[in-house]
Amino acid sequence: MSKPHPIHDKLKTISLFHDFTDSELEEFLNLADPASYLAGEKIVCQGESGNAMYYVAEGNCRVVTHRDGDLVELDRLTAGDIFGEVSLFDHQPRSADVQAVTDCILLKINEGVLRALAAFFPAAAFKFLLGIAQEMAQRLRRTNTRYVDSVLAPHEPK
Repeated sequence: MSKPHPIHDKLKTISLFHDFTDSELEEFLNLADPASYLAGEKIVCQGESGNAMYYVAEGNCRVVTHRDGDLVELDRLTAGDIFGEVSLFDHQPRSADVQAVTDCILLKINEGVLRALAAFFPAAAFKFLLGIAQEMAQRLRRTNTRYVDSVLAPHEPK
């Protein structure tokens, strides 16, 4: 058997890949081709065309948006987080910048990666898409809670 990819064992501990078999995970890593980014390097830019998502395998990133000439930090990402998944599905422009805070290893996943994974490992593709859907649902719930809290806060009795 060939030697596993250097981040194979790390990914097996993360929920998105927990149910992958070793061979499914190795095939996914071969398709996704991990890329390294240095601290301070921009990964995606707000407004640019998007057709891929990223998975943070190692390191930390920050998500910022441009608003009235200012940069507003929206989130911090760590190993196990994903970003850009909406652009993977709708191919619309990016809604924020993502920048490496520390040196990072990211997996870039585009439609071609998903199609190839589905062709050779359909169960793995299903597991991956289900994991993305679960992550998006959790984000929507957090966003809904923040929205409701922001609407209700001005109306709470003092």
